[in-house]
Amino acid sequence: MDIKLFYKDDGGVIQLIELEKIKDWSIEMPFIFVEYIRSNKLRSYRDPKVEAEISQYLNEILNKTAIPKVKQIFGESNQEEILSILSIFEELSETNTRAVTPIQNLLENLTKHTNKTIVSQARKVLANIKE
Repeated sequence: MDIKLFYKDDGGVIQLIELEKIKDWSIEMPFIFVEYIRSNKLRSYRDPKVEAEISQYLNEILNKTAIPKVKQIFGESNQEEILSILSIFEELSETNTRAVTPIQNLLENLTKHTNKTIVSQARKVLANIKE
């Protein structure tokens, strides 16, 4: 099944996409998804138990899929790919800083990179986060 189900005490069911499917998404989409659910949907479920379960699931998405994927790319020596990903996150950070916040430490590490363009791009994203 491609859906993760959360059962509310009132009999309602919340459906979110399964973690395995999220692994196939583009690099920024898990961050956008998690922030969207946290900001726009979580409180509307009106069930503290389900909200806690979903919050835990969103953390799992970040910690098991999204952040490791970014960490892997940032740790590689393919500087063009790093710059491409930084460009995506810079654009995202201009409109949704909270979505990019989970990778703040990874961005700070990139400010020590030997490639000055990578350093500059990472600093731009960090500046957007800190605004």
